[in-house]
Amino acid sequence: MPDNTYANPNFNVGRNTARAIVIHDGKMLLMERWRKQEHYFSIPGGGIEEGEIPEQTVLRELKEETSIIASIKNLIYTWEEGTHIHYFYECSSGEAHLPNDAEEAGDSNNRYKPMWIKLDDLKDLPYGYWEPVARQLIQDLSENLPIVPKFINK
Repeated sequence: MPDNTYANPNFNVGRNTARAIVIHDGKMLLMERWRKQEHYFSIPGGGIEEGEIPEQTVLRELKEETSIIASIKNLIYTWEEGTHIHYFYECSSGEAHLPNDAEEAGDSNNRYKPMWIKLDDLKDLPYGYWEPVARQLIQDLSENLPIVPKFINK
């Protein structure tokens, strides 16, 4: 796997997040992202809001970013990064597109685009900040996604 380290090693998300791993017909849903002149792919999801539990967040964020109304199959990974925790859930699939009224659609400095990527092509993409999770996911996809959640170390 190529070295896809984020150009700014001091970058961090700065909050707890919940993210959706959506696989359908041999493809995985990713967000192609351009942020501050960086280009990379991330797993759909976002920040856990006050009063939400991670399961609510992942479904809300998936709908906001891709218009998919999904259900959760399983918690797959947790990743502690500093004082923040990121939850990764396997979710059901649907047709994805960025809604026109999505915040990400109108910001030229922080753009997203949902894309279905063939599982065989995942290893060749830049993941930036999410590299540790992508590396584990690619390894697990060659076998089976975990039934019991895995803890990911950076």
